[in-house]
Amino acid sequence: MNLITATGLTKIYKRGSEEVRALDGVSFSIEKGDIAAVTGPSGSGKTTLVNIIGCLDNPSSGVLKIDGNEIFKDGASFSESELTKVRRKFFGYIFQKFFLLPTLTVKENILVPSVFQKELTVTQEKINEVLEILGIARRKNHLPYELSGGEMQRVAIARALINSPEILIADEPTGNLDSKRSQEIQEILTQLNKERKITIILVTHNPEFAKIGNKKIEMKDGKITVEN
Repeated sequence: MNLITATGLTKIYKRGSEEVRALDGVSFSIEKGDIAAVTGPSGSGKTTLVNIIGCLDNPSSGVLKIDGNEIFKDGASFSESELTKVRRKFFGYIFQKFFLLPTLTVKENILVPSVFQKELTVTQEKINEVLEILGIARRKNHLPYELSGGEMQRVAIARALINSPEILIADEPTGNLDSKRSQEIQEILTQLNKERKITIILVTHNPEFAKIGNKKIEMKDGKITVEN
């Protein structure tokens, strides 16, 4: 069953009189339980694409459906409050930069989404669960500066999981890590997909990392060149 369907997505930026097509009429589908690896050179449109999929940006035109709901259609979209609800319901986000708050402990950083989502009830059981899944339970009272890069990314992943998302957006999640820590993050994402059936959309420059995907979306100049 298709969880995400895109038809003719286009994103145009204006630079004076010049138009830059960051996305140029892309169409694809992602099924529930997929790991979709989005690859391509810098400037190919990868991040623009996943920002639109994750409802962090609006397309200029085209249609995006999530779980059968039309989120964007030909330049029209949900209101910002409705998009916020979609983001909270469906998505967890992991980025190349960890975006941890330096004055908060590991546990407090993980709980940041609950500060902004009053309807999100996080039990101690849930907190313990994500700490154990990511192997950082013993670090829960540490501050970010006391952690390694790999541990900080684990905290970022735990934070993304606290609202039990159906879809995890991972934009270059190992870009700041060495090969050993990168391998650890790959294994964690694979485990989350396999054991918890979380759909993962992975943006990566690393061809080895992309191999964890059962679906490949290759991009160049704002277009999809390969989808399989």
